[in-house]
Amino acid sequence: MRQPDLELAGRAAATGRHAVVLGAGVAGLAAADRLLRAGWRVTIVERSERCGGQHQSFTIGPYTFDAGSIFYEEDAEIFTLGEDLRALCPAVRRIQRRIAPGGQVLHYPFEPREMLYGQSLVDTARNLGDLAVARLATRRDGSLAAIIRQRLGDRLVSATGLDAYITRFHHLPPAEIDEVFFFHRMAFVERMTRLPRLVRAGLRAALPRRGGLRPRPLLRIRPLEGYDVLFGRIAARLLKGGAAIRFGESVEAIGRAGEGFTVTTSAGTVAADAVISTIPLPVLYRILFATDPAIEALDMTTVFVSATRLDERTGNVLFNFHGDGLWKRATIYSRLYPEAATDRAFFSVETSLPPGATHDPERTFADFSRHVTALGLTDGLRLEGAVRLSSSYPLYRIGALAATE
Repeated sequence: MRQPDLELAGRAAATGRHAVVLGAGVAGLAAADRLLRAGWRVTIVERSERCGGQHQSFTIGPYTFDAGSIFYEEDAEIFTLGEDLRALCPAVRRIQRRIAPGGQVLHYPFEPREMLYGQSLVDTARNLGDLAVARLATRRDGSLAAIIRQRLGDRLVSATGLDAYITRFHHLPPAEIDEVFFFHRMAFVERMTRLPRLVRAGLRAALPRRGGLRPRPLLRIRPLEGYDVLFGRIAARLLKGGAAIRFGESVEAIGRAGEGFTVTTSAGTVAADAVISTIPLPVLYRILFATDPAIEALDMTTVFVSATRLDERTGNVLFNFHGDGLWKRATIYSRLYPEAATDRAFFSVETSLPPGATHDPERTFADFSRHVTALGLTDGLRLEGAVRLSSSYPLYRIGALAATE
C-alpha cells in the first residue's frame, strides 16, 4: 500500500539531490514518484502542454477520441500513482477481432481451428505437416521472419494474414525486422504460439465445447471524459509532493558538469545530479550525439471517424490482417463507452507512417473508407479529426540494437 500523499511531501528533497526526468508520460511520472519517495528533489521536463506522453485524448463535438492504446491491466503502473485512479477507470471486456485475408472478421490474433485445421482433411494434414516441419527445421537468424515461421510455418503465417499485418506495421518485410519486435511488441501473439498453448488450442478446437469459452479478465480503460482526468490528478499529486513540472520545453542538450549534469531546454538550463530519460530513444540519441540514430522511429497518423453503422462482428478493437488497406488498428469507443451521448458509432483508426512520410489525414481516411466499405463493414463514414504522433514505434531493423550498444 502506498503511503499517504502528505508523507510523500515530507520526504521530498530529504537527500538534497536533484533529478531531472525527461518526459511526463506514465514512465516519467512513475519515475518522479519513486524519486520523491526516495528523498530527491525532482524536475520533470515535458515538451507538450500536458502530461500523458503518447496517451492523449481529443474531444470533438459529442465524441472523445484517443491516440494510443487505452487499456490497462488491474496492476498497471499508472494505478500506483494515486489511490483513487483505478476507480475512475471503467472495467470492460476487450473484444479483439481481425479482418482476415479472405475478408472475414475473425478472432485476434488467430482462431484455434484455423491454426491447426483446414477446409478439408488434406488442408488439415498440410497445415499440421507444415507446422511440424517449421518447428523442427527452421533456425532463428535474428529476423522476425524466422521466428514467426518457426512458430507457425509458412502456410499459417500467410493464411492468418500475420505477414501482411507486420509488413503494414513496419513498411518493411518481416525478413528485415529484428526478432526483438516479436517478444517486445507482439507478446500476446508470442504467448499464443508457444507449443503447449498451440496443443491446448488444437484440442479445444477438435473437442465439443462444454460451457463455452472461458471469459477473459476485465481490463480498465481511461475515464469517459478523457485522459486529462487521470493525468491531471497525478500531476497535482506530484506537485503537492514537491516536484516541479516544466511544460512546453524541448530538451536541446545534455552535458556533464563535474559529477552531475546540465540539461539545456528551449527555456534555459537546469543542473542535476541525475537525468532519467523516458523520451523515445531516437530523440534522445539525437540530443546526445547530434546525429541520426541507428534505431529509427515510426510516426503514426490517427484519424477520428464516426459512422451511421458499424458491423457488430468487429468487436471493440479491430486489426487489419487483410491484404488491402493502409490502416492497422481501429479502437471502437462507442462500444467501450455506450453511455456516450451520440447515436453514431465512433472510433479511432491508426496508420503507421514510413520514415519521411507526410501526415495526410484525408488520404488516410479515404483509404480506410474505401477498404471497409468494400468489405461491407460500415456505412455513413465521416472524418471528425486527426492527429500525428511522432516517434510512436521504434523501427527495429536487423542490427540496429547492436549498433547502439
